[in-house]
Amino acid sequence: MNIAQHYEEASTFLLRPAPILHSVMTPPAIHEISRLGLGHLQTNWLQLHSVFMRRTLLRYLVAEEAVPFFVSLFVLTLVLFLGKTIRYTKLLFITGSGLADFGRLLLYLIPYLLAFTIPMATLLAILLAFARLANDNELTAMKGAGISFYQTIPPVALLAGFAWLGTLTLSNFVLPHANRAFQRTLVEMARSRGQLILKERVFNDQFAGLVFFINSISPDGKHLRKVFVADSRSPETNSSIIAEEGFVVQSPDGSRLTLRLLRGRIFRVNAEMESLQTIRFQKYDFNLDLNSFALGDKEFRKAERHLSFTELRQALAAASVGSTEYNRLSYEFHRRLSLPFACIVLGFLAAPLSVQSRTGSRLSEVVLGILLFLLYYVFVSASKALGEGGSFSPAVGLWLPNVIFSALAIVLWIKTARESPFKPIVLARRLLGVLTSRVKSH
Repeated sequence: MNIAQHYEEASTFLLRPAPILHSVMTPPAIHEISRLGLGHLQTNWLQLHSVFMRRTLLRYLVAEEAVPFFVSLFVLTLVLFLGKTIRYTKLLFITGSGLADFGRLLLYLIPYLLAFTIPMATLLAILLAFARLANDNELTAMKGAGISFYQTIPPVALLAGFAWLGTLTLSNFVLPHANRAFQRTLVEMARSRGQLILKERVFNDQFAGLVFFINSISPDGKHLRKVFVADSRSPETNSSIIAEEGFVVQSPDGSRLTLRLLRGRIFRVNAEMESLQTIRFQKYDFNLDLNSFALGDKEFRKAERHLSFTELRQALAAASVGSTEYNRLSYEFHRRLSLPFACIVLGFLAAPLSVQSRTGSRLSEVVLGILLFLLYYVFVSASKALGEGGSFSPAVGLWLPNVIFSALAIVLWIKTARESPFKPIVLARRLLGVLTSRVKSH
């Protein structure tokens, strides 16, 4: 038996620990390996063993994450999609549009929904995957085999990176075109029947700078009774209009809608709130800009949401620093970058959080994921409000939640790798246990 045969025999036991090699190999193989230098061969085996284990662990954890990721993505997108479908079904009955137009309108909504559901699906997928590993003691077995918790970073980074790239592509290249197409289709549907598509006894802000409150609307959507309109389209004055009734009049070519109000008053106040003007009228007409119509979805009618990433950068470079337009464009620019980055932040936060929490059931992990995403959204909303209020720049407001959650993720990774409990999670689990026991006792 030559050394190649001995090496082949030894290689069949590649995954066995080096100290017990002598107990599983034949004497000729042991003698030949000892003669040529066992230490060198053991080093090669350990290197191959390490590479093999890393690849096996990567494939195993990626497969463990993939199923809950795509299932969560499908379910979350479907739930939001059905909610939007119910909302826009009214268009079929009011405008008389065909199913083809309605289908195109809903199709253009999908990129908008995916931009939100991909980060959440990433969070849930990693939470569920690591929760199963922790509950089945597989992480303990990995540690016993010499695998550190830090060695699970590559599969987490792979899924988070995939989600980040997909969301980044959607936000900067797909979504602007979808927003423009959605707005165009909606305007065409509204224009086809010359209707406002407003709701009764609800404040409607479908048109930029206008708010409507209408007591009653005829079935065809053209005759309005007890109308209130707040008009802030002019920067110099704000107007409030009250009328007993009104009619929606469409121009002959269908390119313009006019709201004709009868028997009412106009109250005008200048921007400094120093003077008030009251005007009585029997008939008052004003034109409505259908291009600003968005059925209440302000996100679709904002001009910056329709710009491609290149156009947005050019507009930002041309705007005056510190101006309202610059802040608005800067907010949109950083929003398109910070939202995709949430996939990475939430993904890396989910893995150690799942191990630390040990909720014990998939439903609990789903609830935990939803709560964590809502907490992140609250941070984003609060930072956005502070940024818009001038407390700090829009960029800081958008990136601050990512910085906070990233710091929390780093702390949790260190704590989990050292098997050290994170005290806030321990306190939360105790509090939850107390509440659960009290609910059961009652």
